[in-house]
Amino acid sequence: MNRKSPAQVYSHFAATFFVAASCWASSSAFAEPRVAESVTTDHGSLSSAPVMAIVSIKHQRISLYDAEGRAMRALTSSGAKEYETPVGIYSILQKNKDHYSNLYDDAAMPFMQRITWSGIALHEGQLPGYPASHGCVRMPGSFASEIFPLTKIGMRVIVARDNVAPVDITHANLLKPAPLNGSAVVTRTAYEVDQSEDQSPRPFVPDLRRWPERQSEMDALQAIVAEKNSEAEMSKGPVAERKDIMTEKAKARASVGKTLRAAEKLKRSAEEKAASAERALAYARDPARWKPLETAKAKAEAAVLTAMERLAQANEAVSSAPNDRARARAERSLRALDRAKQSAIGQAARIERELTNAKLPARYKKQEDAAAKAAATARIAAQKFADASAAVQAAEAALQTATQDHAAAVTALEAAVAAAAEARRKTLPVSLFISRKTQRLYLRQGHEPVVDIPITISEPDTPIGTHVFTAVDYENGANALRWTAVSMAPRPGRELAQLSSKSRTIKDAAAEPFLTDRAIASSVLDRVSIPPEIIDRVSASVWPGSSLIVSDEPLHKETNNATDFIVLISGEPQGGIKHRPKPPPVRKYYEEDYWDERPYNTFYDRYGRRMRVIQKKKPLFSWW
Repeated sequence: MNRKSPAQVYSHFAATFFVAASCWASSSAFAEPRVAESVTTDHGSLSSAPVMAIVSIKHQRISLYDAEGRAMRALTSSGAKEYETPVGIYSILQKNKDHYSNLYDDAAMPFMQRITWSGIALHEGQLPGYPASHGCVRMPGSFASEIFPLTKIGMRVIVARDNVAPVDITHANLLKPAPLNGSAVVTRTAYEVDQSEDQSPRPFVPDLRRWPERQSEMDALQAIVAEKNSEAEMSKGPVAERKDIMTEKAKARASVGKTLRAAEKLKRSAEEKAASAERALAYARDPARWKPLETAKAKAEAAVLTAMERLAQANEAVSSAPNDRARARAERSLRALDRAKQSAIGQAARIERELTNAKLPARYKKQEDAAAKAAATARIAAQKFADASAAVQAAEAALQTATQDHAAAVTALEAAVAAAAEARRKTLPVSLFISRKTQRLYLRQGHEPVVDIPITISEPDTPIGTHVFTAVDYENGANALRWTAVSMAPRPGRELAQLSSKSRTIKDAAAEPFLTDRAIASSVLDRVSIPPEIIDRVSASVWPGSSLIVSDEPLHKETNNATDFIVLISGEPQGGIKHRPKPPPVRKYYEEDYWDERPYNTFYDRYGRRMRVIQKKKPLFSWW
């Protein structure tokens, strides 16, 4: 038998593995197209801050547009089956350069830009060339890191089925900015973009660096906001002071209330004791108590008389006795009757003494003293109760005054906060949404709802699609706004076929998308009109970045007090919203685990820390 050396065995194994791997990679049945990002990939550049991002689900691309229409583009990987990235309208809600998923095994999500609070975001990730995520939009690392400092909170993100692009549009129903205030002080006579300045302005605040007059107007509004915020901040002091005073008065009221309850209890007890002592004195003084003694006295006196009569009869019997024997018997009877007489006289005298003593005032002196003492105690308790009641009334009055002062301070604070919020709203772009489904108009600013009113749409039974109109920049000397439109309505069959053909043949992220049909977008604006009261209300807040959304769809439940409008297109998969399960942690083993008493219950997080996982006991015969 020929035995091979270990080196030969290793060489033979490596060659076999290399051939098998090569065959597997070259097999068209098993190979999946993978997109390898080149280090020198050119994603394009922007001339100003981005105003929107458009993601194409069908063509797996993302485009970031600035106000001039220039774009940065890259390939993407969206949600896989049952976890599809929902087609709809979003905005950036949160940014985190080093984010980890709290849903999917603590997975790394670098350069995360959240678009829903339920877990959908744009972030760096692997691009296999097909939808593969759990609902997020994965982007190349170089593209994700490049756009991260450019975008800002509130920037519109549109997830569309096709690779669509915005188009300039003008229409009478689009909002117009307030006229320039001629008295505004222009702080910048000549303006050039300073590359050292912050290229990521504050959230929601429009970029006005190229328009000094509008920048001066914004600076004036920001000064008002600062003043109103200062007033609101100063109003917090009186509220805190009044609250402390109200708390102190409430404690005092509780304390005197406790004293009042104790005084009331003492008063009730003293009154009960006084009543009991009074009853005892009345009983002691009651003449009815003497009646038994008087009855007994009368009976005793009658008994004395009876004994005397019998004694007289006995004397007669002794004197008239016929013989000595009869006389002796009569004498014995006489002596017995005499003893009975003496006993009756003694009994009558005793009862007389008892009756006399019962009628003496000293007999019920103890009861009188007890009743007087109880009455004095009751009077003291009543006085204490009256004093406690007066203290409670005074404490309640003081508490009511403190409560009213606190309420007035809170009202002043709320008014100051509302004034500051209203002043801040004037510095924020407006966001309008018109829903054909609900026949209502919604207004939000800074991720907060402002207005919700009914609206009339012409031909309400005819579908209108979903369209996003965005004010991207000023024009005509900052006296007018330039708007763009993005339509998500179904495209004509020929254009869709051509777009699909290009998507199959062109694997370049820089492939030109189809422009929105301006005629369709204009026809949508013809069917809606914004009420004059809304125009008057938002006229001072129509800055670049303002938007108008017109759609057949209602507001999605993801829209809340911390989002802009979120609109999902019905008929499209929404797995990324509906399916957000949290899978069990992945089991990882280290060498020391094999020396552990229970190695099969050891888990680790991304930092290598042990995780305690409570597992359910398997039923008996679970292997069956």
